[in-house]
Amino acid sequence: MHQPLCRHRAEKVLEVYWQRPVSLKESTTLVTALMNPMAAASHQFLMKNIGMHLEQARAIYEVHAPETCHCDEAVSNDLAA
Repeated sequence: MHQPLCRHRAEKVLEVYWQRPVSLKESTTLVTALMNPMAAASHQFLMKNIGMHLEQARAIYEVHAPETCHCDEAVSNDLAA
């Protein structure tokens, strides 16, 4: 993935893709599944909560995830500390 995985990016991805506001559960589902691609439970969770297959979710994230996110700065600051 080009853009780092984070819930904020996942929220923006789904908002753009679905053209509607997204719930915390939906954005968390997307990023959790993408972070755990080998876990069967992640796949079931993804389908149950947002109705997407993993490959579809990965492709949507690749296309729609913002290049920058405020959490990138927070991660950089944590690593520097």
